[in-house]
Amino acid sequence: MAASSVLVENSLAVSYKVGVNSTGKDVFKGQNFKNISVSATDEDLLNLSDAIDDLLDYSVTTIKKEQSYVITRE
Repeated sequence: MAASSVLVENSLAVSYKVGVNSTGKDVFKGQNFKNISVSATDEDLLNLSDAIDDLLDYSVTTIKKEQSYVITRE
């Protein structure tokens, strides 16, 4: 039996460094942005991350694309 998958959701997770703690380790925070169009390309997500970076007081350090699929039997 064959299976197929359909992309149903895109989201973007960005992390940014907010400083260091008392022991000198980097401290990071992050935000997730959901309900991004399934037709968004990697370049679209990078442009979105750049726009988010412009709004933050900190620089974005990591960008993650997260996707959800529905798998069905054919």
